[in-house]
Amino acid sequence: MNMTKPALQDAVDYSRAFAHMPAAMMITRQRIIIDCNLAFASMFRATREQLVGQSVRVLYPNQVDFERFGKRVIPILAQHGRFTDSRLMKRLDDELFWVNVAGASEYRDDPYAEALWMFVEMANDDGVPVGQPKAKGVWQIDSQARSAMTRRERDVATLLIDSKTAKEIGKALGISPRTVEIYRSRLLRKFNVPSTPELIEKLLS
Repeated sequence: MNMTKPALQDAVDYSRAFAHMPAAMMITRQRIIIDCNLAFASMFRATREQLVGQSVRVLYPNQVDFERFGKRVIPILAQHGRFTDSRLMKRLDDELFWVNVAGASEYRDDPYAEALWMFVEMANDDGVPVGQPKAKGVWQIDSQARSAMTRRERDVATLLIDSKTAKEIGKALGISPRTVEIYRSRLLRKFNVPSTPELIEKLLS
């Protein structure tokens, strides 16, 4: 389809620019998806029509994770006006995957009144986070550990969350159960926890 090229003096069509921005973005009000762009819909393997009007709950692995993350983000947005983290999300076909998420809200007294969000899928082994708020706390430490996971560690962690055994994980990833246990041990040390159930709780927090 031929399109008329905009002249330098033409007003910017921000709606079209948002729709075609290469970064995955959504706008929420009280945790309801009000709008999202094509890159966001593609990331979650959905259409814009499937997502707009839905609660962001559809993007989370489970209800507990949705509620816990929601409660944790409010005071950070209220204090800083923005939030960044690395976390596990769910596509509409139920596949779990890791993202760096950044959010911002102008409404400090009610951050969820309207918030802007951008997602970057974690596909590399560099472990570079989007950035962290300046305030320190346990959640920042856990977030940094999530950001520092290698791609293979994220693969193993995702399948552990899905209640897979070392043998099942090894078969899915093409590695030995012994290698799976090595990655599991690394994750336990990285998150400073003694057991897999506690590791999973940290990963989903």
